[in-house]
Amino acid sequence: MNTSLNSGGYIPLSQPFSWAPWNYSGTEEVISIPGINVVDWVLIELRDAPEISQAIPSSQIARRACFVLSNGQVMGIDGSTDLSFPLVINDSLYAVIYHRGHLGIISSKGLQELGGIFDYDFTASANKVNGGSLGYKEIAPGTWGMAGGDANGDGQIDILDKSTKWESNAGYSGYISDDFTMDSQSNNVDKNDIWLPNSGMGSQVSENTSFKFKSGIPK
Repeated sequence: MNTSLNSGGYIPLSQPFSWAPWNYSGTEEVISIPGINVVDWVLIELRDAPEISQAIPSSQIARRACFVLSNGQVMGIDGSTDLSFPLVINDSLYAVIYHRGHLGIISSKGLQELGGIFDYDFTASANKVNGGSLGYKEIAPGTWGMAGGDANGDGQIDILDKSTKWESNAGYSGYISDDFTMDSQSNNVDKNDIWLPNSGMGSQVSENTSFKFKSGIPK
């Protein structure tokens, strides 16, 4: 995946999910971005529920900001350690992944533990996430990933993302929510190649508004 934000020095050193819609109060930060393979921050949320229909916000048992790497692996903030949560799980564990500018996803089934590790590959098929292709897309042959275009983070890719975000930022560079290609530029490529074809898609994560994960984010 694209590491242009990293090589350009645009990735913030503190987690970027402290404002709406995530309102995450975590204090994750680094002195420097840990390696050239870091793509960006993601927010991982764990929910404990008997079935996917009950994996709602009130079932949340943990949240943590961490990094996604260019090979799709989600790692701790040191860039090399699997995520580890000191938890007691009563029912089934569902994993949610959020990334700015992309639709959030949640595992369609409870994660299975093997040897003390919950290992889940979201990229394998549309069936790996709740709702399948309603909020998820094939970003390369046989590889599925998060759908870009949700610039305002409301869980929908629609005209508001274009009118309230992209139109204001077009032509600017930086760490911008409507930079869907993640090349540090807000331009027509973001609108025409990412937002437009994904318009109409919506996140299937139920919202009010050691673990290993592999998540695909389109460049």
